[in-house]
Amino acid sequence: MRNTVVFTGAVLTAALLASSTAMAQVDVSSPRITWDLATTHSQLSAGLPDGESVNLRANIALPGGDSLLAEILDERKFGERGGVVALAYTGNISPIWYATGTVVAGHGGPNWANAKIDAQISRKWLSEQQLVTSIAGFRAEYDGNRSDEGLRLSAALYLPVAAVLEAGITLNVSQPGRVDSHMPYASLTLGKEGQQYFVLRASSGTEAYQAIGSTAQLVNFHSQSLGTTWRYWLGPRWGVTAQAEHYRNPTYQRNTLGVGLFAQW
Repeated sequence: MRNTVVFTGAVLTAALLASSTAMAQVDVSSPRITWDLATTHSQLSAGLPDGESVNLRANIALPGGDSLLAEILDERKFGERGGVVALAYTGNISPIWYATGTVVAGHGGPNWANAKIDAQISRKWLSEQQLVTSIAGFRAEYDGNRSDEGLRLSAALYLPVAAVLEAGITLNVSQPGRVDSHMPYASLTLGKEGQQYFVLRASSGTEAYQAIGSTAQLVNFHSQSLGTTWRYWLGPRWGVTAQAEHYRNPTYQRNTLGVGLFAQW
């Protein structure tokens, strides 16, 4: 597994592709389109160069509660520049089942997938459908004949106190060498649409490959991350976002700060 950003959780974890269980309770009265524009700056230890990113995302609510998510990411890290374009469609299969399909195309080197596909199916449980479980399969192709494939399992519980608890794990096999990795995570989202959200997310596990330069590469290592996100409405249809993340592995540490704007109509 590579430390590649796609549908960055920086802006709002509950609205991300990687946490698409948040689509489980769609409000048909919500604005039809939500735009997010965010930028981040990362400072790395071990003499590695700083990183930065600019991210533009559009979340389009479709008739019947379906949605389309589109994202463009431009990023600089480890002295190289690259990015991805991604599209995700979430459709309701029945009142308790829905599915998400994602396609990604990227460029710039080994830290960005040249191509990726992701398919997820989710189910709502309990009397008020407040528990959502999901399973997803994915495959990604990178430079140098490298690839990732695996499964992602998650469960999200919507609490009666304007909070969402989520936990999950990504199980990954990377080639060449069939290097196994796993990344468990947990998150807590507090707040309400139209007012503010606060998200806390933590993960700790293993990664298979990560290129930290043109000739240097980390292989089969442990890493941890802890991040927070704040989303605040300044008006009925717009507001600001802020984020902070700390990431570490045996080779280096990374501290990231970001800000953004969003608009809905």
